[in-house]
Amino acid sequence: MTVDSRIPPLRPVETIPVKQDGEDFLVLRDPMGLSDGMIAVAVGAIPILARLDGEHNARQITEIVERDHGLSVDPDQVVSMVEMLENAHLLQSETFLEHLGELEEQYRSISVREPVLVDGGCPNDPAELTAYLRLLEQSPPPEDFAPAIPIKGRRLRGFLAPHIDYQRGGKSYGRLYKQLSALLPDPSDGPILIVLIGVAHNGAVEPIVTTRKDFRTPFGDFPFDRNAVQILEEQLGDPAFREELVHKSEHSVEIQIPWLQNMLQDRDVTFLPLLAGILDAPADDSPGFTKKVRDVVSALKAVEEAHPGPVLYVASVDFAHVGPAFGDEDEINDKICSRVERKDMRALKAVESVDAKRWWSELMDDDNSRRVCGINATYLTLSMLNDCKGLILDYQQSVSKDRSTLVSYATAVFQDM
Repeated sequence: MTVDSRIPPLRPVETIPVKQDGEDFLVLRDPMGLSDGMIAVAVGAIPILARLDGEHNARQITEIVERDHGLSVDPDQVVSMVEMLENAHLLQSETFLEHLGELEEQYRSISVREPVLVDGGCPNDPAELTAYLRLLEQSPPPEDFAPAIPIKGRRLRGFLAPHIDYQRGGKSYGRLYKQLSALLPDPSDGPILIVLIGVAHNGAVEPIVTTRKDFRTPFGDFPFDRNAVQILEEQLGDPAFREELVHKSEHSVEIQIPWLQNMLQDRDVTFLPLLAGILDAPADDSPGFTKKVRDVVSALKAVEEAHPGPVLYVASVDFAHVGPAFGDEDEINDKICSRVERKDMRALKAVESVDAKRWWSELMDDDNSRRVCGINATYLTLSMLNDCKGLILDYQQSVSKDRSTLVSYATAVFQDM
């Protein structure tokens, strides 16, 4: 690369501030896990990084940085930094696309999706994990939320669970799964299919993305339903599989599986792993009116009709993401917590009434300003269960010690009317 070569754009990266020998640096990391490399750059390099938009070369960038920031930079230094970024696959370049193709081929060639939650709140030893889940199941009822009571004898059709880590959300997980164990269909009803819809945090263009993989946890491999995946392939074609690699590093599906294995260890059960991507919606309307979403709903109904036993829909979702760590100006205070709770409660009314259109309207009324990451996965789940009643079991907010983040989450069950 020369100082006059156009520089490929910087891929979305996570920036981690660090201090070494009294100097401030930023560590650039790939949040999608498509690159194992991490690059440390001086904080002073931020104006250069901001110009890695695919439109400039090193000579132009140095001129802009000097003009706008008064910093004198040698174009050769920019080239050196760009070459490090390129070698770490952090630029959207031809080299990266070749690397991506190799990763996709490798992922498709394996039969088991390896866990990413080990040492991230999920004990690796099966006995330790069992004891941990049992402990969380003994969590007392929430002190600041009056839970609804599931209706005995009404068929369980699905549930909503958080995907926040076990350290912060463990009590909510425990309370939910303890109640679920008493609501499960009778074994005589046939094999259970779990349609598990998580969030493609690192982006996916299609409304849903599935994968032909069993998921491994400390409890063993949780089998995907071959027939369900085949029906999706017949109904939706390649688009449902094209972005399969997003499953590799995504935790929102995996985090439910140890609980499901623990709860259903004596049952005949398979699952359909799905990640919700982009749901386009017409102005002033919901995604249900778009062909892509109608096709997804139709395909999932075909899966349900073909399965010879109960089908349970699971939305693995979190709610609000607010605070300076997410780009807001103000640190978290009581006023912000109260405002988020009021908005979340209005959205949860749509979950209670299992009204996908109302859910969408509540969140998009302010363009989803509180960044509810589960907006699309919840919309799809509610669309599949519109003949049910939702019962909210829990609502919590987790605020970091430094007041830089607030993440809210809830649990709910869906039963026949």
